[in-house]
Amino acid sequence: MTTDASTRERYLDALEREATLLEPEAGARGDFDSIYLGGGTPSFLPAAAVARLLDSFRARFRIAPEAELTLEANPEDVRPEAIAAWRAAGVNRASLGVQSLADPELAAVGRRHDAAGARTALERLTGAGLSVSGDLILGLPEQTASTFRASLAGLVDAGVEHVSVYLLESEKSKSIEEDRRLHPERYLSDDAQAELWLEMGETLRARGFAHYEISNWARPGRAARHNLKYWRRAPTLGLGVSAHELWEGRRRANVSSLERYLSELGEGRRPLAFDVSVSAAEEAREEIYLGLRMTAGVEAGCIETFVSAAEDVRLWEDYEGWVAEGILTRRAGRVAFTERGFLVSNEVLSRFV
Repeated sequence: MTTDASTRERYLDALEREATLLEPEAGARGDFDSIYLGGGTPSFLPAAAVARLLDSFRARFRIAPEAELTLEANPEDVRPEAIAAWRAAGVNRASLGVQSLADPELAAVGRRHDAAGARTALERLTGAGLSVSGDLILGLPEQTASTFRASLAGLVDAGVEHVSVYLLESEKSKSIEEDRRLHPERYLSDDAQAELWLEMGETLRARGFAHYEISNWARPGRAARHNLKYWRRAPTLGLGVSAHELWEGRRRANVSSLERYLSELGEGRRPLAFDVSVSAAEEAREEIYLGLRMTAGVEAGCIETFVSAAEDVRLWEDYEGWVAEGILTRRAGRVAFTERGFLVSNEVLSRFV
């Protein structure tokens, strides 16, 4: 979200125009049970703007009374007056970008908040009665096994109901990739990260969290409703710059340029970067590689029909190998990753993309 007030106002106006354009096709779908305000840290918005957006959506779409309304937030934006305004606007869930509760790790990746600020934000959000999700990153510079364990314990002790843990993708940051090459002692080894990831799963299970997707754990009834829609291929609408959606059998995405987004909506049309129909073959493929992300997995018949008919002649042999090696497991008519299998899930899922 831009810090320039004039551009921010233009963007909010454009979001409302996009919602108006979507209103006719959304009306036939029934009630929406989830709204997710994310991407660009909407907590940076003035609280009145968050209320404006949600009121705008309610005026144009049918929102279920019990809908999950999530706001992504940075710890430094979580102030008591902001929380009160978010709650008054209808927000009932917050996703907080914690990343770590160790100052050296936060400083190493340039985060604006410190550990004390993250703890204060967690205390304020849970104390206000919001359902809170907190995220951590495993593999940060300066991270040790003990500091990661402490961050995980601190997050759970704060009363969150949902935990997301992501492995640091150093290859996506040239500076971190170079730093890891020059200073490997600042980083946990891949084997150490793998063991910590497995240990973390056991710790969260003991604390009442269920593992339901590769990177996500939740207390009973607190799995992220919105994210489950992506993995289950439920119809979704996406508004805003770079937003993606699946609607009426089509995958659509908005442009990534803010100026083009504003310009095209100013001319009365959706700023789509692409709008493609999903074929039956693509749908079957998506059901497998998205479904396997979840611990529930996919129907054995679904994946085995796909694998046996695949043009990749080695896929069936590899599939049987994954099962034999304990990467995948068959149970109750379904196929799913084992906990250790999730550690190599990227290699497996890439065969279905």
